[in-house]
Amino acid sequence: MGIIPDGRSERINFFENRLNAWAANAAAIGLSADEVTRIAQLTTLARDGFNAAQVARDDAKSATQTQNDAIDAMAAYGADLVKTIKAFAQTNEDPGVYTAANIPQPKPRTPLGPAPQPQNVTLKLTTTGAISVAWQAETAGRMAFVIERQTMPVGGSFGDWSIIGTTTTKNFIDETVPAGLERAVYRITAERPGGRSEPSESATAYFGRIGLSGGGELRIAA
Repeated sequence: MGIIPDGRSERINFFENRLNAWAANAAAIGLSADEVTRIAQLTTLARDGFNAAQVARDDAKSATQTQNDAIDAMAAYGADLVKTIKAFAQTNEDPGVYTAANIPQPKPRTPLGPAPQPQNVTLKLTTTGAISVAWQAETAGRMAFVIERQTMPVGGSFGDWSIIGTTTTKNFIDETVPAGLERAVYRITAERPGGRSEPSESATAYFGRIGLSGGGELRIAA
C-alpha cells in the first residue's frame, strides 16, 4: 500500500499538510528548494482545479434541478390545457378541435362485451344459521351479480329458480332459507352493460338428520 492516498481530495490534503515542513527542512530531507517550490505550485494548481470542479458540479446540480422544476411545471399546466381542449371537443361534439390543437383524437373505447360466467361457487353456514354464498368472477365494467335459488322441500320436488338478491360484490348472505327443506341450490349470473353471462355451475346445500343422537345438522357441499 502506497503512502500517497488514492482519493483526489486526500491526495491534495496529503501534500498541503506537508508543504511547510518540506520547505523548512528541504536540505535535511534530501530535497532541493526548486523541488519544494515545484510541488507547492502543483499542489496549488490541484487545489484550484478541485475547487473549480466542485463549484461546477454544484452549479450543474442546481441547473439540473431548475430545469426539472421548469419542465414539471410546464407539463402539469400543459396537461390541464389538454384536458380543457378535450372537454371542449366533447362538449361541442367537434373532432376538428383535435386537428386544430394538433393533438391526437381519443380512440373509441372497445366495449367489454357480455359478462364472463362466474366460477367456483361455494357455500358456508354462518353462525346465525344463514348460508353464505361466495364465487369467483371478474368485476370490470360496472359488474353486478344476480343470485338465484332453487329449493326442494322434504319429500317434494324442486321448484323454479327464483332471484333472492343482487350485489356488486362476490359474496352474498342468504338469510331467507325456508324451513323444512331437503336441499337448496344456488347459482350466480353476472351482468354488465355489454350483456349477461351464462349462469354459473350450481352449488347445493343439503339439510338432514345425521349421527346416532338424531340431532339436526346442516351439511353443505358444492
